[in-house]
Amino acid sequence: MASVSESFACPATAPAGAAVGGDASDDPSAPQVPSGRPPVSSPTADSSRDARRVPRRQRRLFTTGLGTIVGVALGIRVFYVLVVTRHENAKLYDDLYYLLQSYALSKGNFFPVFFGYGPDAAHPPLTSIIITPVTYFYNLPPGFTPQRLTMAVLGTVVVLLVGLLGRALAGPGVGLLAAAVAAVYPNMWIPNGIVMSETLTMLMMAFILLAVYRLLRAPTWTMAVLLGVACGTEILVRAELVLLVPFLLVPAALASLGASWRRRIAFAAIGVLVAGLVVGPWVGRNLASFPDTTVFSTGQGPLLLGANCPQTYYGPGLGTWSLQCSIKVPHAKDQSVESTRQYNAAKTYIKHHLGRLPVVALARAGRVWDFYQPIQMVHVDVNEGRPVPAAFAGLLAYYALLPFAALGIVALRRRRVPVWPMLVVAALVTVIAVAGYGQVRFRAEFEVPLVVLAATGMMATARRLFGRRDREPVAVT
Repeated sequence: MASVSESFACPATAPAGAAVGGDASDDPSAPQVPSGRPPVSSPTADSSRDARRVPRRQRRLFTTGLGTIVGVALGIRVFYVLVVTRHENAKLYDDLYYLLQSYALSKGNFFPVFFGYGPDAAHPPLTSIIITPVTYFYNLPPGFTPQRLTMAVLGTVVVLLVGLLGRALAGPGVGLLAAAVAAVYPNMWIPNGIVMSETLTMLMMAFILLAVYRLLRAPTWTMAVLLGVACGTEILVRAELVLLVPFLLVPAALASLGASWRRRIAFAAIGVLVAGLVVGPWVGRNLASFPDTTVFSTGQGPLLLGANCPQTYYGPGLGTWSLQCSIKVPHAKDQSVESTRQYNAAKTYIKHHLGRLPVVALARAGRVWDFYQPIQMVHVDVNEGRPVPAAFAGLLAYYALLPFAALGIVALRRRRVPVWPMLVVAALVTVIAVAGYGQVRFRAEFEVPLVVLAATGMMATARRLFGRRDREPVAVT
C-alpha cells in the first residue's frame, strides 16, 4: 500500500519539460527540455526534507540546551565550593574518613585503620578511590578544595544524566526541564560541595535508571551487563544498596518487553553475575582480611548500636543516631570483632524494647522523608557539612517538588510509561531508614527520580493550563 506522502507526490512528479513548455510527452523516456531556470521543487519533497530536518533540529536544540544547563550547574557547584564549603571545616564527620583513606591510597596503602592497626572497611571503598587521583597530586590542602571540586564535577554529570533520563521517559522538553531543576535544586548541589558518598550515590542511580528503562524497552545483553555494572558500582558506594539487585535489577530483567522468558531469566542472571564480579574483589579482600565475617563493610555494627539505644528510642533524638551509644562496647583491636560486639549489643537492646520499635520505625521513616521534625533535621544536618541556610532551602524546594512528582506519576502512567522502578527506589529508601535510622542524606538515591517525576508533572501541568496536549513522543536514549 502506498504511503500518504507517496499518494500526494504522484501529481507533482511530471517531467520538467512539461512544467515549462506544456507540450512534452508524459512518457518518462521522453527527452527533457532544458528550461534555463532552476527546477521547481515539489511541495511534497520540501515537506519530506523538512520532516527529516525536524528531528535533527530537535536533537540540536536539546543538545545545546542541555549543554547550557550543565554549564550553569557546574558554575553553581564550583561557586558553592569556593565561597562556602571549603571554609566549613569545624565539624568532624564521615568526610574525614574518605579524605584520609584517599591519602593512604595515594601513598600505596590499601584501606588501613587510622590511629590503630589492621585493615579497615568502615565504609565501602569507591568514594575514597574516586578522589585519590587529586589527593595524589595535591595532597590534602586546607579546605580540601581539589577533592570538593571533584565532587562538584561529578555532581554536574548527575545533572546531565537527569536530563537524559527525563528525555528517555517523557521527551526532550521534560529532559531539559528535569536538568534545569537538578541544576538549581539545593538537595542536589549541597552534597556536591562535600566529600561524602551522596554525590556518587546519585550519579550511579541515574545510570541505573537509564539502564533499567533501556532494558525494559529494548532488552539486549549489553544493557543487562551495563545494569549489572551500575548496580555493583552503587554497592561499592553504599553497601545497603545491594537491595537494588533483587528488587530492581532482577525485576527489570524479567519484565523486559519482547524477550522470551528464557532470555529474561538469562538477562537477570547475567546482571547479577556482573554485579557480583564488580564487588567481588572488595568482598574477597574483606573475607580474607577480617576474623569475623565481613562482606561489604564493618559499618553495620556501629550503625545499629548507635540507632538502638535510649537516646534514639525516646526524647528529641527519636529515630536518629547517637555516636555516644555506638561506642558503648569494649574496644577491640580488630574492626570486625568490634562491629560484631556492637551488632550483638544492638540486637539485645532491640529484643528488650520490641514494643517501642513501631514508634521508632515511624520516626525514622518520617525523618528520612522530612515529615517528622524537619526543622530539627535542618539543624542536625549542619554536623555533616550542610549549612543551615542551604539545608533549609533544600527543605522548601523538596516540599515544592513533591506535589509535582505525584502529578508526574499520574502523567507517566497515562502514557503507559512504567513508574515502578522509581517507586522501588522510594520503597528502598524507606526500608533502609527503618532498619537503620532517619537522615535526610539517606534519601540521596531518590533525589534523581524525584526531580524527573517533578519535571514531568510540571510539564503536564503547564500543558493543561495552556490548553496544549502532550504530543511529545516517548524517547529512549
